[in-house]
Amino acid sequence: MFQTLKSQVSRVRKDNESPNRDPESFSRYICDLCHSSGSLSGLRQCVICGRSGCSSCWHDEYYLCKSCSGIMNLLLLEVPANDTRNKPDTKAIIQDEQNDESS
Repeated sequence: MFQTLKSQVSRVRKDNESPNRDPESFSRYICDLCHSSGSLSGLRQCVICGRSGCSSCWHDEYYLCKSCSGIMNLLLLEVPANDTRNKPDTKAIIQDEQNDESS
């Protein structure tokens, strides 16, 4: 899934490239997503796009920025539609519901 995502998203910054500095401070950096200012240790770099994100712009489940994690969620929604192996048996579900109603 990560390879598919990497092929669809262009890189903003190279790996380990520093984020932009806050012009009003010598020790603060700018979040690429919300443009808030923070310390370098408070920013994480997305492995897909290279953007630096603050804690509010970060999705810990995938270790991606919220922008890339949103695209990842869309890609994951498409997978079950094509994969019939894990598809629930709708006839059995309907029959169970009818049995519950008649009880």
